[in-house]
Amino acid sequence: MATWLRCNYRILLLVGGVLALLPSYLWAYALSASSESPTLNIGDRIIVNKASYALRLPYSDVVLFRARSPERGDMVLVRLPNGRTVAPKRVVGLPEETIELKENRVLVNGRELPVRPLNRVDFNWVDPSNRIGSIVAEEGGHWISFTPGTGRYRTCPSVKLERGRYFVIGDNRDESADSRIWGPVPESRILGKVVMAIHKR
Repeated sequence: MATWLRCNYRILLLVGGVLALLPSYLWAYALSASSESPTLNIGDRIIVNKASYALRLPYSDVVLFRARSPERGDMVLVRLPNGRTVAPKRVVGLPEETIELKENRVLVNGRELPVRPLNRVDFNWVDPSNRIGSIVAEEGGHWISFTPGTGRYRTCPSVKLERGRYFVIGDNRDESADSRIWGPVPESRILGKVVMAIHKR
């Protein structure tokens, strides 16, 4: 055994180092709200890659360098304005764009993002506790949900995004607190990208 350890100590150190650093860059998060339903539902788990956009000093918020910036359609983990809570949100607006919502339709620089209606019956598998709307549609390759005329924040006046700021919104438009309420988020509050979902059975 001692001989085996002497021969393989470098591999063991490498494996130990990787296992020690992994939780700093990959984070599992359990959903307790329905703001992203039907894409993500209550009880689902997500895996967030905290190094997708910026490499940080392990176990800190110190950015060593930026790899890339969030793109429209990315599901990201955002630190909410209270500074204590985090939640997944969808990026719909990028820096220096003008974003507006009219009856749950997202307009980027005055142009609506394309939306394709889907059959609501195909989403009856979603547990009622997630409170998805009467309409389910595909917007930019992902699902959105809302009930026409009911969401409090279904219309949002246009906002010009500053450099380094993003407009994020929930896929479940009627049930999400997001940039429509607390405004654009700085890139420093985007903690990583959702890279995997483990759906509750």
